[in-house]
Amino acid sequence: MNTTNGAGPTAGTMLRFAPAVTGMTAFLEPFRPWIESALGIPLSHTITFEIDLPFGEVVVEDSLPGVLLDRACVERGDGLRALIERWELPDGVSPRIQLEPSRDRRQLVTARELAWDPHWKDTAIAVWLRGLAHPVVAVTIPYVSYQQGLVSEMRSWLLVRRDEAAAALDLLRTALNEGHKAINMIGGGSHPLPRDGYDWDSVVLDPELRRLLRDDFKAFLARETWFRRHRLPYRRGYLLYGPPGNGKTSCIHIMACHPSIRAHSLNFSEETLNNSALTDLFEAAGRTAPSLIIFEDLDRLYGSGANRDNFTKITLQHLLNCLDGLASQDGVIVVASANDPSGMDPAILRRPGRFDRVVACRPPTVELRREYLCQLGVPVDDVSLPTVAAAMEDFSYAQVREAFILAGQLAFGGGRDDIASEDLLHAMELVRGEGRAVASRVDGRGVGFAACLQENLSVSR
Repeated sequence: MNTTNGAGPTAGTMLRFAPAVTGMTAFLEPFRPWIESALGIPLSHTITFEIDLPFGEVVVEDSLPGVLLDRACVERGDGLRALIERWELPDGVSPRIQLEPSRDRRQLVTARELAWDPHWKDTAIAVWLRGLAHPVVAVTIPYVSYQQGLVSEMRSWLLVRRDEAAAALDLLRTALNEGHKAINMIGGGSHPLPRDGYDWDSVVLDPELRRLLRDDFKAFLARETWFRRHRLPYRRGYLLYGPPGNGKTSCIHIMACHPSIRAHSLNFSEETLNNSALTDLFEAAGRTAPSLIIFEDLDRLYGSGANRDNFTKITLQHLLNCLDGLASQDGVIVVASANDPSGMDPAILRRPGRFDRVVACRPPTVELRREYLCQLGVPVDDVSLPTVAAAMEDFSYAQVREAFILAGQLAFGGGRDDIASEDLLHAMELVRGEGRAVASRVDGRGVGFAACLQENLSVSR
């Protein structure tokens, strides 16, 4: 705190906060002798990287032998584990681990087997990586942002000898490539993805849709040389549209699971995010290209008239600028979904190149309903299968699935393991009736799934 005119903390007093990094550097001071001893050099001869690497998740699992941990909560460290020969903590320091009760996801949900979700906090770790003579030192440091109202969070620092920095970063780059798959959410954590999820045959889709989307996606990833030879921006955009429950999200997740793809999205419901967050999203995608940027329910965010339900601070103009390439970079693929593109702001669709392919995801035909029921578990040789599939006219995939689940509940209630055709037909009528009841309004108009059914019926007639 500085004061003016020597008057002390009275009128004219001026407060100056030190930069956040000053406090973060001070946090390291108690560890300085140990860090310098482990690295074999003064701290001033190191390089400090701010990088989020889950060393703590490896160490916490080793530190708690016999403790039942939720394995899904520490799997981020699997890519690093093969690189680590050993690790050490400072002498006389008790590591701080935040534990939260969590369901053991290796067990049945109804078994209610609790495990621990561990979070390594602010204890420094010396880690010897394979092939390096000296360790790297990882530490998570409390960080306080004055610009956002004294918000506190943890930042990850990595201290490395300068003469071993290149070798260490090369090893860590490999670990990052082999890390777990997830959709990185700007403003809201991450959404895990299965490593074996890139399988177009895992979903039932219209053959033309499958061919169009799958083949175009695969061809784009394989044709970077062609784009560069013709001096074309190596970017792609897809808009998937259609009534809810007809495969838009499933297609997006398959694209995100491609082994070469890093997926990113943005939590539009976080009201503190503004245009800079969208810029950060495109920059992150550019750094990790080839990458996928996902915008779900774009018509809800930037619709027009009665369909508009946009509470985000991210402006339409900034979104358009990013889509036009002012923020987008080579190797970035944008995929968006919309239930009804006719309600979207025309500026999104009007300019060619913002979305190269506009793909309809329509309700399944009777043949596709039959195929989907088989995938769910109805035997392909079940004589009632054609009748049930035909009776589900105008159902979305989601409604077919709900009918199958409900049929299973009915069979279970009747003391049977196998689903009978009567169960499926009864369940189908219940799903159709519930859709009509929920959609009914005083003015007689429909909402939700039923509105889509009514629209499909009117078109088919």
